[in-house]
Amino acid sequence: MLSACTSDEGLSGVLGFGDGADSEIAQNDLQTTIPYEVEIAGIDPQEENLIAALDGVSTARRLQSRPTASRAGLQRRAEDDVERFQAVLRSKGFYDGQITFEINEKAAADISSAPAQDAPDAGSEQDPADGQSGDDALASTSEQPTPLVLTYNIDVGTPYLISAVNLVITYPDRVVERHATDKELEKTRLEIGQRATAEPIILGEQYSVDILREQGYPLVEAGKRTVLADTAQKTITINYAFETGPQADFGKITVNGAEDVDADFIAGYRSWRSGEQYHPDQVRTTRRDLAQTNLFDSVIVKVAGPVNDNGEIPVEIEVVERKMRSIGGGVNFSTADGPGANAFWEHRNLFGAGERLRLGIDVSSLEQGLSAEFKKPQFLERRQSFVAEANAKNNDTDAYTGSTLDSFAGIERPLWENWTTTFGVTAEYSDLTGSDSPNEEFYLAGLRGILRHDNTDNPLDPSRGNRFEINVSPYMGLTDKDTGFTTVSVVGSQYLSIDDEGDYVLATRARTGTIIGEDRGNLPSNKRYYSGGGGSIRGYEYQKVGPLDADNDPLGGRSVLEVGAEFRARVTESFGIVPFIEGGNVYARSEPEDISLLWAAGLGFRYYTAVGPLRFDVAVPLDKRDNVDDDFQFYISLGQAF
Repeated sequence: MLSACTSDEGLSGVLGFGDGADSEIAQNDLQTTIPYEVEIAGIDPQEENLIAALDGVSTARRLQSRPTASRAGLQRRAEDDVERFQAVLRSKGFYDGQITFEINEKAAADISSAPAQDAPDAGSEQDPADGQSGDDALASTSEQPTPLVLTYNIDVGTPYLISAVNLVITYPDRVVERHATDKELEKTRLEIGQRATAEPIILGEQYSVDILREQGYPLVEAGKRTVLADTAQKTITINYAFETGPQADFGKITVNGAEDVDADFIAGYRSWRSGEQYHPDQVRTTRRDLAQTNLFDSVIVKVAGPVNDNGEIPVEIEVVERKMRSIGGGVNFSTADGPGANAFWEHRNLFGAGERLRLGIDVSSLEQGLSAEFKKPQFLERRQSFVAEANAKNNDTDAYTGSTLDSFAGIERPLWENWTTTFGVTAEYSDLTGSDSPNEEFYLAGLRGILRHDNTDNPLDPSRGNRFEINVSPYMGLTDKDTGFTTVSVVGSQYLSIDDEGDYVLATRARTGTIIGEDRGNLPSNKRYYSGGGGSIRGYEYQKVGPLDADNDPLGGRSVLEVGAEFRARVTESFGIVPFIEGGNVYARSEPEDISLLWAAGLGFRYYTAVGPLRFDVAVPLDKRDNVDDDFQFYISLGQAF
């Protein structure tokens, strides 16, 4: 049996530099040097990581552009590499590796076809053995030296496998020595029988510390880690040692760095109950929730030991506040809708406890509107918010003209990971003239229930994940008691990255909806379903997909169906192209009479900015209707289409 000790410092020693050839400066910058090449032989080409690691620590490889003045100098570099290579082999699980090297003159045929190497610049780094000595020294600079080939012959041997993982855990009142359980091995990402490489062994110790912290030991520390190698069986046994310190419950919370944000409000984001046993997941959850408030540039949540006499450990929250006010805006354009612009002002800490107020204005040829949104976090319960909004709009579309007012107040709260729900009451007023309902006026009250799922990686330019939303809203008339209907809509999108970097993304979306309870003619024009335009089916004018009247104005419908797909290809860091196809239709009845869709296709261009992609899209209707649809539509806006 052989014993060895692995450590983080040991790995950095494998990868580090600073001794041998690195510690000397050239003694004679004018002497002739001998160019050379480096070859590594004997390793399976599939061991790409091993070969890359050997290349990375090789002194001879790193100083190849600064050749030695003698064969002896090159030999010194090779001898220095042997020790480095042995450390790399051990870190990759090859404990019996054998390394030799040989230095030969390069064949004449290879010399004639090889490019000439430049002599080293004055003052460049050289090996300490590069001075002239004995027969290897070149006395004259008039002769061109013969290039050399340094070949490392490496026999890696049989890789060692992990045969056992043992734990020595020192508790305050006892010491336990045992094998790691199957569940613990799974959490440490170690398997019996896997190759004994250094990185998983080091990470396994860190994961083991996390396991003990999850058992309520916040101050656990790792002790000496040892590895025992069985040269006969070609296996190793890993021994981890830990000192847990006392088990603890969460204690007093101290908030540092709070200036404009109330400290009690910050402390209220803790995810644990008073007196609950310590668990690192609770610490991570609290930090994540605070970071998502957009109130802070940085958030640190950590235990601030020691454990007190009551068995509680204090917790410290450190925050750096960001600016609480912001303004912004955007512009858009399409051939059918013309130019549009929007602007907003936002305060994210209105009364000192994270209350967000956002005021906005939106102006285009189709509608002009004012909006206000308010959100009060931590309302009555942790992670529950009170939300309210109000909108006032003047509408001038082909489907209807006139004014609308609407308001909503309710509760928003998360249900599960990536799932949220919103529920509340709404009141609406509309005074519109529609294609089939002149001079209509409605006073409506209703409920709104929304269920959302979103696990995408970017709100403006997602490359992975999906979004899903169900909206159910029943309405009743306040002045006309006979008016009553319910709208139900389902919207979803999926994002699949073709490559690891997210430069090539397949994005798909779908929308469907239905209105139950009233015929189309009895519905307010603005509550009907419409389709067409930059936010639904590009290539058709705004709201023009679906039933039309005699003047080819949209009538809207009681049901809708839309589908679409894009392939987003990021060609350069700043530029991308996006071919897409979309289809959909609107139906007079609450269920589609058929599934016939109007299709459109197009090509988009993306210019990527710090706040999201700038979108340029051109789309053509594939089912063009005479005297209704134009040959193409053009769109400019910020953010992806969906």
